[in-house]
Amino acid sequence: MNHGNSAPRNLLLGIDIGNTNVAAGIFEGDRLAHHWRLATSVSRTADEAWIILHSLCRAENLDTGRIAGVAISSVVPDLTTIFAQMSRSHFGVAPYEVKADTAPSLEIHYRDPSAVGADRLCNAAAGFARHGGPLIVVDFGTATTFDVISESGEYLGGIICPGIELAVKILHHNAARLPKVPLEFPRRVIADTTEASIQAGLLYGAVEQMEGLCRRIRAELGREAKVIATGGLSAVIAEHSAMIAAVEPFLVLDGLRILYERHGR
Repeated sequence: MNHGNSAPRNLLLGIDIGNTNVAAGIFEGDRLAHHWRLATSVSRTADEAWIILHSLCRAENLDTGRIAGVAISSVVPDLTTIFAQMSRSHFGVAPYEVKADTAPSLEIHYRDPSAVGADRLCNAAAGFARHGGPLIVVDFGTATTFDVISESGEYLGGIICPGIELAVKILHHNAARLPKVPLEFPRRVIADTTEASIQAGLLYGAVEQMEGLCRRIRAELGREAKVIATGGLSAVIAEHSAMIAAVEPFLVLDGLRILYERHGR
């Protein structure tokens, strides 16, 4: 960390640790100024995590000495420990870790609030801040999750499904003759090759699953609810669904910022 210059320490580092990727972002105020995506690796040490982030910041001419706070959302406990250690050792700050008990502004209706993933809490906070409620946030990640937020911002619960990329791997590894396919929509649902057949099943299937479950959620709510999408495949799916009102690619990172500003300072 560079202590020798007089640049203000006014930046927030947000770290979203997922099962497949780690997303990191630098906020200047409420603006996401820089963002990166790394492969999730539980064998990485705190020093290695620091070297990677420091190198990425240097490539952007960003002085890491300006980072005043670190906020972490994680679904991988071993990596939570590593990045928290990095925050203390190299940034000199105790990180804010998003959990149900560290985000009391979120009224969580899960029977066990501590069981809700940190990424889902971030999605709920940022989704409601940006779009209000009632709202359905669909996150197309390793798992596809649906999070439902009430008109007043309560976290009502949701749905967890296997993700599209996970389904690709399962098909490829468990059916010897089925190839691993690129995640692109085929021209037709009635496909005439094995590759296109898999693509049709995965991608058109994901659209139908998403729209069908959102209709059921709306029916249970007894009213319309806006649908927004986030996660790696959200833009691809949104091109084929009029139900998705907005794509928010950095929703978890924005939720980290919002919850840090409320509870982590």
